[in-house]
Amino acid sequence: MSLAPVIVFERVSKRYQIGTQHHSLRDAIPALFSRWRPELTKNAERDGTFWALQDVSFRVAQGEMLGIIGHNGAGKSTTLKLLSHITKPTSGTVRSHGTLAALIEVGAGFHPDLTGRENVFLNGTILGLKRAEIRRLFDRIVAFAEIEKFIDTPVKRYSSGMYIRLGFAIAAHVDPDVLLIDEVLAVGDIAFQQKCLQRIQELKQQGKTMIFISHNLNAVQRLCDRVLLLVNGRIAAEGPAAEVITDYRTRVITSERKRFTETMAKQRLQQADAGAVQIEEVRVRNASGAVTETFETGEPMTIEVAYACTRRIERPTLRIVVERLDGFTCHVASTQRDGLAVPPLEGRGVVTLTYPAMTLLPNAFHVSVEISEVGRVAPLDSRKHGCFFTVLSEQYDGGLVHLEHEWRWPDANGDAP
Repeated sequence: MSLAPVIVFERVSKRYQIGTQHHSLRDAIPALFSRWRPELTKNAERDGTFWALQDVSFRVAQGEMLGIIGHNGAGKSTTLKLLSHITKPTSGTVRSHGTLAALIEVGAGFHPDLTGRENVFLNGTILGLKRAEIRRLFDRIVAFAEIEKFIDTPVKRYSSGMYIRLGFAIAAHVDPDVLLIDEVLAVGDIAFQQKCLQRIQELKQQGKTMIFISHNLNAVQRLCDRVLLLVNGRIAAEGPAAEVITDYRTRVITSERKRFTETMAKQRLQQADAGAVQIEEVRVRNASGAVTETFETGEPMTIEVAYACTRRIERPTLRIVVERLDGFTCHVASTQRDGLAVPPLEGRGVVTLTYPAMTLLPNAFHVSVEISEVGRVAPLDSRKHGCFFTVLSEQYDGGLVHLEHEWRWPDANGDAP
């Protein structure tokens, strides 16, 4: 791999005027939310300006794949817009060498009144390909995008998923020197996402230079040589993918713990005049019985739900949900679904749910709880994100859970055991 930089970002800053006209939905949404969430605009000034990037510098070598991660509004998409020359920096220098293909926004680079076929030729021409080259690649692009039946339909009638499939297919097959990929891959279905990730891996093996933005940290760690973490428009960390992703997860966990503490305080105030039952606390304990927030994959874990009743609950049911921080449901335990006859609840008490070997792989998780009564539609009480825990493991990584498994292979004679 050559060390010559293909992309140079030198002390780049980008300022936007708050409250002015927005030229795309991606620009407008952060500005809209900033009115309701002032903490999202910590890098805004009193004069009505917002610094999307501040003094950002990095270089990308030929054949390198750089990942950029961070929370929404951190400056990731602004970085790609500057690289693709959609917008200009307020200060600093942005340089790139060779042909560049960018997949940044749904429909970016498409003319809505032209058909898919016409847009393939238009985009190919913009990227410097001759018409004969585009014709040679055309069938491959359309097959990859899986839109054969709609290729002669104006793209303004395409769904967002069709836009994404065609946009990625063009960008990934016109043989650019540099490929910029934003989180828009999340719009496609799971099968197409996997096909895109496989194509990205192929391009990487061919020595293409790529910048990859994604909230899929497993994909970033698997594909990228180096990762930048952006926080409020500045580089907070830079280095090997595994190290920077660990840093990012630690920051997210710290922020989530603070938010969780504030939420619990509000919930306690709201429960001052609770009804028939009140969930007082949700906590997790390890094998020794200590309350903790950290577990190892395979370690026993017990969830405790402390409650207080103002009347006797004759036929109670409990539901416990374990979710990742991104909202993905990992496990649901329900006394009703498990066919358990829960004894009546009255007074104060604690209900426990034990995982003899908690098989979740490294990540951060929430536990939510509901107490209901048979015959009632609404729960008597619920605690959304009632407690929080993290899972660590030096042995296992990648995926959601560890599944027990066994390897077998032929013996020396070629026979299976």
